[in-house]
Amino acid sequence: MHWAPALLAGESLVIYGSRQQALMEPLLMAYREAHGVEVRYIQEKSTPLLKRLADEGEGSPADLLLTADIGVLEAAREKGLLQAKQSALLSSLIPAKYRDPQGYWFGLSLRARMIIYAPGRVAHNTLQGYTDLAAPVLRARVCVRSLSHVYNQSFIAGLLVRWGEARTREWLHRLAGNLARPSQGGDRDQVRAVAEGECDVAVVNSYYYALMLNGEDEKDRKIAEQVALLWPDEGVHVNISGGGVTRFSQHPQLAMDFLEFLTSFDSQRLFAELNQEYPVVSGVPVSHALMRLGAFEADYRPLTLIARQRQKASELIQELYDNHE
Repeated sequence: MHWAPALLAGESLVIYGSRQQALMEPLLMAYREAHGVEVRYIQEKSTPLLKRLADEGEGSPADLLLTADIGVLEAAREKGLLQAKQSALLSSLIPAKYRDPQGYWFGLSLRARMIIYAPGRVAHNTLQGYTDLAAPVLRARVCVRSLSHVYNQSFIAGLLVRWGEARTREWLHRLAGNLARPSQGGDRDQVRAVAEGECDVAVVNSYYYALMLNGEDEKDRKIAEQVALLWPDEGVHVNISGGGVTRFSQHPQLAMDFLEFLTSFDSQRLFAELNQEYPVVSGVPVSHALMRLGAFEADYRPLTLIARQRQKASELIQELYDNHE
């Protein structure tokens, strides 16, 4: 059972979040009903949210930041926008590799970087994992969104932790030679490009593919059904959606209570399922949509190690762009 701190009349919990209001509303409503606490949710993309927090400083009304990607959460910590808080409950439920050891941020759901391919044009044994994206057999056949996007920065930072700088640099340059077009668009665009024959292989986040495969848009469903997926055998890169208490929160304990609420069984199912992500808490079943994608083995390395390689990843990406202009 979660402890709900007493509030003075008229006070409310203020959340700055990058997840769409429609996806958060069922959870906000459940929390209001369970705890009798008013919650204000202010939605914006991650970069503007961090800028807003920084500009507001001590005058910020925000109590909690909810956003996606370890890179964004670490940037918030580095900019001094979060405060460290500990919770025995969160520490017991969230695996250590998916939370900051000092308590600046906590992972709440997971997304995985998967490979999709055209089954009629790519032999399954051509692909084993991320390494093969740079193989000569895939020359001019790969699609990917901008490498400088935060999702790919974190992905490449993860490769730096696995492989080291020299191998990752070589892989990146070989990958650039394998691109069927300049890196562009979002993850859904990569799925469409494979289905339409613009390329044969792409790297996408699992939740984008699951949303297309099981969404209401019939055209997207048909596109997603034309491609096949592969879980890399060397350990799948996993990232998080998560949150942390803002530095100048007026209600830090209430903010922690909300984070604890999001780790309850019912909340985990809902929080993850609404965006087709994987629950971070062990034992909570995945959505039917994600069951269709099959099981995979996640990379064992802590996200804090990956976060430390973000700057080097950014430098390698810029070096790559400079050399291919």
